Amino acid sequence: MRHLIPTILSFILVLSSCSVTRYNAGITADELSVTTKYLTSSPLAGRLTGTEGDSLTRVFIREELKNAGLKPFTDNGFQYFSVKVPFIVPGTDSIKTRQVTTANVAMMIEGNDPELKSQYVIIGAHFDHLGMGGKSSSSRHQDTIALHPGADDNASGIAMMIQLARKLATDKKGHARSIVFVAFSGEEIGLTGSKYFESNMKIKPSDINIMVNLDMVGRMQDGNYLQVGGVGTAKGLQDAVVTLNDTTKLHLTFTQEGSGPSDHFSFYADSIPVLFVTTGTHADYHLPSDTWDKLNYNGMVATADYLYKVISEMADNRVKLEFQLSGPQTPQSMGRMGAITLGIMPDIAGAEKKGLRADLVTPGKPAALGGMKKGDIIISIEGKPVKDIQEYMERLKELKAGQRISVEVLRNGVKEVLIIQL
Repeated sequence: MRHLIPTILSFILVLSSCSVTRYNAGITADELSVTTKYLTSSPLAGRLTGTEGDSLTRVFIREELKNAGLKPFTDNGFQYFSVKVPFIVPGTDSIKTRQVTTANVAMMIEGNDPELKSQYVIIGAHFDHLGMGGKSSSSRHQDTIALHPGADDNASGIAMMIQLARKLATDKKGHARSIVFVAFSGEEIGLTGSKYFESNMKIKPSDINIMVNLDMVGRMQDGNYLQVGGVGTAKGLQDAVVTLNDTTKLHLTFTQEGSGPSDHFSFYADSIPVLFVTTGTHADYHLPSDTWDKLNYNGMVATADYLYKVISEMADNRVKLEFQLSGPQTPQSMGRMGAITLGIMPDIAGAEKKGLRADLVTPGKPAALGGMKKGDIIISIEGKPVKDIQEYMERLKELKAGQRISVEVLRNGVKEVLIIQL
């Protein structure tokens, strides 16, 4: 791929330089689709952390934000760090790790209020994905080596973040607080980019009014449902986001907890209020079939228009949010004897023949935080089948503390994929 780099870089520069002429103060489906198509294109090879596709992606994001008028928040807009990534030893089935260098992208719109400009609203989205998949990845079909484009996960979040940055940067009156836009690397291998950013951001956690995380925002379904998590992490936060919604355009559903399997958790763990915005999981999650043409771009526009109002409110309201605990601040993973537990009471009698039924889901435990409900029938964990209690226990033995897993369930006869943080 190395011989393609000059051509790809030229394409990035052309696309970025055209952002001024392409620019529209409003957020449009066409703008979102152009960005998503590029982020899922074959030259970026699935945006695996530490690869050339990873590097090209962060250059593109920084240039788009720079052309929107944003200034670097960290050095030249990049925040470099090292991380271990898994790989298959050639000629074997053995999985090992190697050290690679990657970087977050951090750009900002400086606030204009003398008192509040030193407070921050952070908008985040991860840009990494699974590359070509395989057994060293979290692909749900680990025997398939193919481009995992990650259109919804999470080209959709990055495309929306860029559009929001453009719109917010053109507000003539500006904003009281500073607004920082961060594109995280390494989310798919354990939230490594957001953890590094939060630990090394050179501002105090108490200076952050809220962190808003955009992850998988491209698959809005009939009924225009948008999931907003973390509304219990600050006093009055749920009332604020409800008030700003136009119910003729979006149907909001809420979860209170700040815990969860995405980058907002890195901030919630340090007592920072968070919102986690998503349109939910789907059958194409972590598969090569998560392609740009399956996204609901009109739904993305409606989501972005709503988030513009939320972010503006969080940046301009002179009353700072007051953090409150809502869910565990550490990964919930270990059960008795050091074993992994999801936090369910399974159907030990085996009355259900299609899989393993959850007869009870314990509040606050990984399964409940990941959206599992009483009566859900678990049919696979990490793409491996679960037919009964014995297979369920075998699958749990293969998991590790802190791991993020996919669990496929049958709910009222319909398959759903849940993302659960152990």
